[in-house]
Amino acid sequence: MGGKKKKAAGDAGKGEKVFKNLCAVCHQLNAHHTGPKLASIVGRPIASAEGFGYSDVMKGKSDQKWSEAQLDKYIKSPADYAPGNAMAFAGIPAAKDRADLIAYLKNPDV
Repeated sequence: MGGKKKKAAGDAGKGEKVFKNLCAVCHQLNAHHTGPKLASIVGRPIASAEGFGYSDVMKGKSDQKWSEAQLDKYIKSPADYAPGNAMAFAGIPAAKDRADLIAYLKNPDV
């Protein structure tokens, strides 16, 4: 009678390392770069950071919010989550790394 397994909480300290190694090439927390700024992304409507030019594919998802589950799907495979989006990144296959990264994005002041 087992239900869904609850996902393990991520480690923000480890997530900071994931961010620096994989994301910081194109993203910053508080300013747009090649990609949009990522500060306060959890809970924010998709494609809503003012001043960034999002692809039409991402604009088409603007009625949704970046929940932890949505971010997890996107970070796992941006091309599968939003085919045709402009992010040239294959994704992060390891669930633990994604959970750590999301924990960091929720609390970047680790």
